Amino acid sequence: QLFADSTVFDDLLIARSNPRKAFLALKEYRNYQLAIVNYFASTRSNLLLAQKMATMVHTNRIPDKAGRKLVQGVVYFKPVEGIHDTAQNILLAGKGAFQITPDLLKIDSRAETKLTMSLPERFIVLQLSAGNNAIQYKNWAIDNWIRFLTLAASRFSGLHFLILGDAAEKNLAHEVILANTRNVSSLTGMTTVGEAARIISKSILFAGLDGGLMHLAASKGIPTFTLWGPSNQVLYGYAGIDPDMHRVVSLNLSCSPCSSWISANTSRYSGPEQCQAKECLSKLGVDQVFGEFSTFVKKHGLV
Repeated sequence: QLFADSTVFDDLLIARSNPRKAFLALKEYRNYQLAIVNYFASTRSNLLLAQKMATMVHTNRIPDKAGRKLVQGVVYFKPVEGIHDTAQNILLAGKGAFQITPDLLKIDSRAETKLTMSLPERFIVLQLSAGNNAIQYKNWAIDNWIRFLTLAASRFSGLHFLILGDAAEKNLAHEVILANTRNVSSLTGMTTVGEAARIISKSILFAGLDGGLMHLAASKGIPTFTLWGPSNQVLYGYAGIDPDMHRVVSLNLSCSPCSSWISANTSRYSGPEQCQAKECLSKLGVDQVFGEFSTFVKKHGLV
């Protein structure tokens, strides 16, 4: 949905099943010079499909039990520490080190997505959870968000928050609405990906967590204010690319980032799932977050 009207690609070929992959392997056999299979896409079936469709395959991950035949002709690119995930993908093209700039993050569209819902005149998009509300180590307690929104309504009466998210986040949005927070409305679970992208492009700011809507906001040139727990800010965040446009709030504990596909910090736990306390977000106070939010919105002239 995101790339359907984009100028980034000439064609989109969707393969959600093995029969579809087999069909594409035959139909597009050696039709491309290069197939790039990044870390998260590098499964055995995807590598096999890439080998059939292209004369050369680049990847930065060889899956377990790949077998010698599967990796034959596949060029492995070792991931580089300290650079953004976007740059990791560009490296796979074999062009060497590449400096990511804000303009390179933007995704243009050939056509604008039509919106049937009405929007506030000026609004901040807010996402209350990340990872479809299933990855709890990424999330800030809903009581914290309610207190944050209460402070925002008291201090900045002109700011309106519009909550977006998928169906798994509807209960969280419902809790916020039931708390009678002022200047807050919700379209959670009511939009497609394309509609969410279009709504974000009309907003003045994105506030939330390390999740898909944050990436959509960056792709639309919208400032982001995000809370981070165990995930790698350098790899996935945007403050390192444009610190004026993007603000990362984190306790930066000595054990972070334990969630990273490159050199994860395993000094305390082998991964964030093993951490019971989740201190990197559970100890992130509302007053600290709101203080940094206040500074950020004033800097951008939003209040």
